[in-house]
Amino acid sequence: MISPNATIGYDVTIGEDCTIWHGATLCDGAVLGNGVVIGSHTWVGKGCRIGNGTRVQHGAFIPNNTSIGRFVFIGPNVTLTDDKYPKAGRLYQAYPPILEDDCSIGAAAVILPGVRIGRGATVGAGAVVTQDVPEFVTVKGVPAGV
Repeated sequence: MISPNATIGYDVTIGEDCTIWHGATLCDGAVLGNGVVIGSHTWVGKGCRIGNGTRVQHGAFIPNNTSIGRFVFIGPNVTLTDDKYPKAGRLYQAYPPILEDDCSIGAAAVILPGVRIGRGATVGAGAVVTQDVPEFVTVKGVPAGV
């Protein structure tokens, strides 16, 4: 199911049994595996790859070229970032985060540029993740800690 008011860019690949809710934007070259759900008003940047069975809730921001594994949960209003030194009016080197299979990101968490969330890891709601999270570890807080 693709909502009629979702915006789907050029050359987007959408797997079988996906759901894309109203107001979602999928930018050019994004690839969604089978059974992916993209919540309302979510932004999926250019060239992103999202694995089978992943669920992205309302209002999430996923920057260009982000890699998201299979069966990942991304809570509402999660922000993934890719610019280490954001400043208007300049080019930047993108460092998209990597979310490995089976990880879970709680509501309103912020994942900073280049951070890897390991397989099966959990990020608590509202956490600000500044460093890689190992497999099967839970982090929470600002900055996030084990």
